[in-house]
Amino acid sequence: MNFIRQFALQSSRRRRSAAPTTRHDDSKQMASLDSSVHSAGIEEVHNVPMSVIRRPIPSVLDELKVQSLMDTIKSERSEAEVPPVDILWITGSEGGDYYFSFGGCHRFEAYKRLNRETIKAKLVRSTLGDLYHYMGSSAPKYLA
Repeated sequence: MNFIRQFALQSSRRRRSAAPTTRHDDSKQMASLDSSVHSAGIEEVHNVPMSVIRRPIPSVLDELKVQSLMDTIKSERSEAEVPPVDILWITGSEGGDYYFSFGGCHRFEAYKRLNRETIKAKLVRSTLGDLYHYMGSSAPKYLA
């Protein structure tokens, strides 16, 4: 894993070399490796109430991974190491906000089992068309 992170870090430095920079902040670049392609450009992390998040696709979980994440989250020192989940944030046609999550199944389950009221998340502004890509014809036609 260290090799992969180092390789990705070097690769990201090569891509950015065309733009002038004053210094490289390795810790910030390493943190960006914990992002998905959807949220890579989003730095802001929110504590989103678990109760508002819709997860329309059932999770397939590795129990050992969930337990490991629970142990990590329980420790105040290591909880910061758990990356945020991505949440599609859709505004309804008549107002209202809707939050859908498709990835981060193990993290979501770990927070749920620990009875946490919120989960760290990056909000990805989305549309019903984006939701259709995840859900196909099962996607709602509108959100009131």
